[in-house]
Amino acid sequence: MPHSALPKRCVIADDVRRSRETIGKWLRECGFECRLAQNGRLAWEMIKEQPPELLVTDLEMPELCGLELLEKIRQADDESIRKLPVLVMTSLHDGQTLKIIQKLGGDGLLQKPLDKQATFSVIRDIVSARYSLQQTMHPGDEKCIKDRGVISPTLRRLLNKVAENEQ
Repeated sequence: MPHSALPKRCVIADDVRRSRETIGKWLRECGFECRLAQNGRLAWEMIKEQPPELLVTDLEMPELCGLELLEKIRQADDESIRKLPVLVMTSLHDGQTLKIIQKLGGDGLLQKPLDKQATFSVIRDIVSARYSLQQTMHPGDEKCIKDRGVISPTLRRLLNKVAENEQ
């Protein structure tokens, strides 16, 4: 991934230290300056303080989950925050996640466990076409995206919230 085609700053939000550190390491190899947050609330504070060019956030986190963070970003007064490309990552394998992320204005979905080259590919797509929704998965995971699967309590609550907003 060429350094010149990449944004310079990124916030990575994940409550699992190993995940955020791994993604941070990968992105630093490509020239990103990464700030790491252990939850959505801290990520939101970092974004307000100095808007990055990319946010990579986990879906399920304490204090402010990834979808709530995405909503705050898309409703922000500051246009540079509102237009921030957001890549959501999750270990959930249900058919609703991508639809909800897309509905809330997310730019991409990564399925955990993450693959370095697949992550780079999605980031490259987001950088080149800022609001083009992409997804990536590991070989053999195709059916996990298509099937409904089990919906987590966090996702169920957010599905209900989105449905209420449509009425």
